[in-house]
Amino acid sequence: MSEPHRYDIPKILEQMRADYWHSLETVVQDDLDDLTDYMVVVFGTQRFGLPAAACREVLKVPRIVRVPRLPPHLPGIINLRGEIVAVTDLRPLLQLVAAPPTAAFRLVVVAAGSLRTALLVERVEGLCTISARAVEAMTEGATHGAADLFHGKLEDAGGLLLLDVGRLLARPDMVIDQKRVASDADE
Repeated sequence: MSEPHRYDIPKILEQMRADYWHSLETVVQDDLDDLTDYMVVVFGTQRFGLPAAACREVLKVPRIVRVPRLPPHLPGIINLRGEIVAVTDLRPLLQLVAAPPTAAFRLVVVAAGSLRTALLVERVEGLCTISARAVEAMTEGATHGAADLFHGKLEDAGGLLLLDVGRLLARPDMVIDQKRVASDADE
């Protein structure tokens, strides 16, 4: 009769334990790579997500200095600790009703590369973490006039539209052409 095969039980258990912990670490890392934090801001009943990495700070609305001949989505400028920053009101760009700002309004300073602006928002709701797998692409031929500003939407979070700050700041109508403003003033 042949001798029974001997197993090294402690070695097998140690290998199983190592495989188990390695699989957990891999799953956790994959999940973390898939997550992005967004600051949720509100205009009326519509909610928008700004990538938290692009948000620099949230401020109470200080005195906004009006600049003549700027488009409606650029209501003026503010002095932010000695730096002049343009204020952007997204409501005209997003075709939303633009009521005068109240004490509840906030400015969210956002940046993409060297470009920076202070977004005028009705309310900051908070931060949320969103999995890239949960983001739905914007529908081709979306009827929204500023559909190019969004990189996706999240239906299960109460209709959250995710803004692309880089695209917003790169739009030609976001750049103040000082020569054009000066020539308009001369006319």
